[in-house]
Amino acid sequence: MNFDRRGQQLTPSTPKTTLRTVKKTLHIDSGDRDTSKYYTNGDFFVYLPRVYERVVSLRLMSAEFPIITTAHQHSYSKGNNISGATYSADPAITSSSNVYYFEVDIEGLNKSDETVVAANGSGYVDSFYAKIPVMASSVDGTNYFIEYNDHSGQDNIAKYAPPISKLDRLHVRLRTHGQQGASGGFIYWTSDNGYAGNTNNTTGKEFSLTFEIEYLDNGYDDFSSYQTGLTERPN
Repeated sequence: MNFDRRGQQLTPSTPKTTLRTVKKTLHIDSGDRDTSKYYTNGDFFVYLPRVYERVVSLRLMSAEFPIITTAHQHSYSKGNNISGATYSADPAITSSSNVYYFEVDIEGLNKSDETVVAANGSGYVDSFYAKIPVMASSVDGTNYFIEYNDHSGQDNIAKYAPPISKLDRLHVRLRTHGQQGASGGFIYWTSDNGYAGNTNNTTGKEFSLTFEIEYLDNGYDDFSSYQTGLTERPN
C-alpha cells in the first residue's frame, strides 16, 4: 500500500494503453535532394529521416526562400525545364511577368482547390498543398528574401482521413498559378540567373520548408505514471 505525506492512501498507478496523436517537426532543405537526378530545386523528391506511419495532418510551419537582388530573378520552366520568363519578389523590379504568390505542390498530399486559368473548366481539385505570398523582406535595401510563417500568414495545413499509412518521401514542386497541371512546369532558383541546363547550378539558392507532422501512435495515457488519491481514473 502506498501513502502520501499526510498518510492518505494512494491509488496505485495502472498503465492504460490508448491511441493518441503525436506531433513531430520535420525540416527539409532543397539542397538535400539527389542533384544528379533533380538538378533544379523546383521539382524533386526528398527522402524523409524516418518512415512516418498513420499520418493525420501535415502543417507548413515556416519556409525560407533564397535571397535575391535586383540583378537576380527567378526563372521558371514551361514543362521542359527551359526558362520561358522571369519573376521577382523585389518591389523595385517592374515586369509583366511578375507574380505575387506561388504554390507548393506535394504529390498525393494536396488538399487545396483552385480555379482554372482562363475559365477553362470548373476548377482543379486537390491541386496544391500551400500558397506562399511573394512578400519581399529587405536585408539592406538591396538584398531581398521571401519568408513565410504561419503565425503571420495564412494557415497551410492538410488533414487526412483515413490516415496515410506510411510516408517516407515527398515529391515537391513549386509553381505559379499559371503552371497548372502535371505538364505545366515549375519555378526554380539558380546561382547564375540562367537556365539550369543539366547540371546543378543552384548552389547558394536553395530553400527550406519546416513541417509539423501529426500521426497516430499507440502508447499510455497521461495518468499511467501517476499515483493519486482518486478512486477512478479521469476520462
